[in-house]
Amino acid sequence: TAPFGLKPRSVFLRPQRNLESIDPQFTIRRKMEQMREEKEVVEQLRESIEMRLKVSLHEDLGAALMDGVVLCHLVNHIRPRSVASIHVPSPAVPKLSMAKCRRNVENFLEACRKLGVPEGKLCLPHHILEEKGLVKVGMTVQALLDISVTKALFT
Repeated sequence: TAPFGLKPRSVFLRPQRNLESIDPQFTIRRKMEQMREEKEVVEQLRESIEMRLKVSLHEDLGAALMDGVVLCHLVNHIRPRSVASIHVPSPAVPKLSMAKCRRNVENFLEACRKLGVPEGKLCLPHHILEEKGLVKVGMTVQALLDISVTKALFT
């Protein structure tokens, strides 16, 4: 019988689940599977960029993309002059300032929008600049490549 005022299906009357019955290997397997899928997306991103631009990217893909130069060149490869000016490192100044990196990344994302990449597929600037979202960057690049293929088929 339920105590006065509590309904029979009340959360307070339910038997507690035995936490030992949950398989800890299940969450580890799921995490490993997710990491494997993310690695595949990142490798696909590398292959797509290297194949399109005919370049070899640095082993650390996040570092290779964080200044936005490669991404701007990619979008210009798909549609010339999509990004009017790209800040590139020079021999005198081999590392771009954060402001120039941000400008490149924002120009890349704006060009993606103009070419028709859906807002939901666009990564955020910090995913590129802070190297903390290569999977999202991969989704953006893949959407950009898909749109370029679709437009090529229908034109």
